[in-house]
Amino acid sequence: MIKTDLLEQVCHNLENELPVNESLPDGGLLHIDKLLPYICVYRYKKTDHLFSGLLKTQGSYLIVKDSYPISDLLECLSTNISKKLNAFLIIEMWPVRKDHQAEFEISCPKSKAPATIKALEEGINELRVIYPEISVTISDTHTRHPEHLEGLLNVEETKESGSLIIGLAVPTIYERPEENEIFSLFYRKFVSRLSEIIKRAAYEFIRVQTSNPYDHYLMLGKTNIDRITLDADSTLAKISEKMSFLLRTTPVNSTRQWELFKKNNFEKPPAFNYRLIALDPEQEKRKLYDIPIEKVDDPTLSFILRDKRLEIEKQLTMLEERGTDNFRFIGESLYGIIEEHVLDGANAILKKFPQGDNPAKIERFNCYEFAEHAQKELNYYQDKFPNIPLCLEIRGDVAGIMVSETRLFISEELSMDADRCDALIQHEIGTHILTYCNGKRQPIKQMYAGFAGYDQLQEGLAVLAEYLVNGLTVNRLRLLAGRVIAANSMIFGATFIETFTLLQKGHNFPEKTAYYITMRIYRGGGLTKDAVYLAGLIDLLDYLKDGGALEPLYTGKFNTTHINLIQELLHREVLKQPVLPRFLERESVQKRLARLRKGIELTELLN
Repeated sequence: MIKTDLLEQVCHNLENELPVNESLPDGGLLHIDKLLPYICVYRYKKTDHLFSGLLKTQGSYLIVKDSYPISDLLECLSTNISKKLNAFLIIEMWPVRKDHQAEFEISCPKSKAPATIKALEEGINELRVIYPEISVTISDTHTRHPEHLEGLLNVEETKESGSLIIGLAVPTIYERPEENEIFSLFYRKFVSRLSEIIKRAAYEFIRVQTSNPYDHYLMLGKTNIDRITLDADSTLAKISEKMSFLLRTTPVNSTRQWELFKKNNFEKPPAFNYRLIALDPEQEKRKLYDIPIEKVDDPTLSFILRDKRLEIEKQLTMLEERGTDNFRFIGESLYGIIEEHVLDGANAILKKFPQGDNPAKIERFNCYEFAEHAQKELNYYQDKFPNIPLCLEIRGDVAGIMVSETRLFISEELSMDADRCDALIQHEIGTHILTYCNGKRQPIKQMYAGFAGYDQLQEGLAVLAEYLVNGLTVNRLRLLAGRVIAANSMIFGATFIETFTLLQKGHNFPEKTAYYITMRIYRGGGLTKDAVYLAGLIDLLDYLKDGGALEPLYTGKFNTTHINLIQELLHREVLKQPVLPRFLERESVQKRLARLRKGIELTELLN
């Protein structure tokens, strides 16, 4: 018999719409993230952590020893939740494996919830993408539980409590216990997809049968993040921040080497020096793989953390290999090679604009004048994020302008066209610093530390800001194209001097500009990262043309491949809505954004 005080506690939490987290005998668990009109139930004879993991992806589940009486508990749940939402769905799940078959079995009263059963059936059929042998049968029966067990509730009890029971036998195709084999990579895919299928089916039940408080099936996912996930996320962020990858792969003597390079008539390659690496990459890697990401139940967050861990591992290896060819090869696996459509875009820009702009008379800003304007923008966002210190520094060891977290670094050698001031402020502050601050407000630290491959969308978004504020110039667009050409040249084996000459003589870049483009590409041993600026812009133009929402992209630092994950986490209210850049309030910006949504070519951005 279930304890009275447990029932009272569960009923109290449900009445007050509070989360329920209760440990039950023999390793059992009851978890209800928020008031949800469904629950997944698994009754085990012997603990099965893999199958339990399928249920733990849901916002509401009961995992319990099969000898433990739970009918009173289920009546409590169904009665209290039905009182608020009019109906309650119980999905009992159990593992099956008959002669290595991959057949799902749905047991249900088909006529009572056809939309729910259809969503479940269609979703399971979609699993054939990852396992072609999967099939599904549907039985219209009162027996909706494993053969060796009694039903959770009898039919009359379910009618009285306003609940419906569906049985789901799941083939354990992710393991072969007789051979002691577990297919971990497949298991993660299987769990992630099945988790979504169950939520979609539950949503159809909710949509049709209940007073639906949810606008999207993703809102059924977990809202609260457990301690294991938070700790894993925090450890990853600490390792990433401590590494300071870009600072440690950027030369500290680039200005002095430019002077020597010019003095030597561009015939002797520069010798770059870098900041000392104040960490042991091997020890940091050990910390990475001590993080128990395999214990993170949420498949979305697990994917994000696992992906980031792999990126950090590659960056640590690159620091070990700084100054060697291996640095470049690992970097290519991290940032990718130059895709053909990106190279075509770069060539199209340089063909349409073979020469840079060079107005005879134009006002120029030095580092202090630019800093004065930048500080005003920082002050605006400082009011929006009072708990996050924002600052700028004028330094002699950086080239141009760069951002590190919430700090804007400005080279003391900076000299820039005054009409580029607003564009660069929106690039660095209105995009990079703003997305960092938005990420800092989130419960997941990766939102500011950056998901794997986040640079591409970040830089595309930053260049988009330049266009929207009418600050994208011929010189700027040629610069982005030049970086792609230089990266492609390096990949195909050209030397520093050959790539510099290609830019300077082949594409008419000024000597100093050609040098700095080449320096950024060849730093550390070769870094293709700079090609992502144009690649990110191209991706973003396609995204907006296809009707993609701009606002979620400011939630933090992630890639275009993560947009669906971010929208899921926003639906689940795991993430907070972002503070948007204030330049979006300008009427001229909205007109330009509307133009992008109709679709334009790269070379039309300057029309």
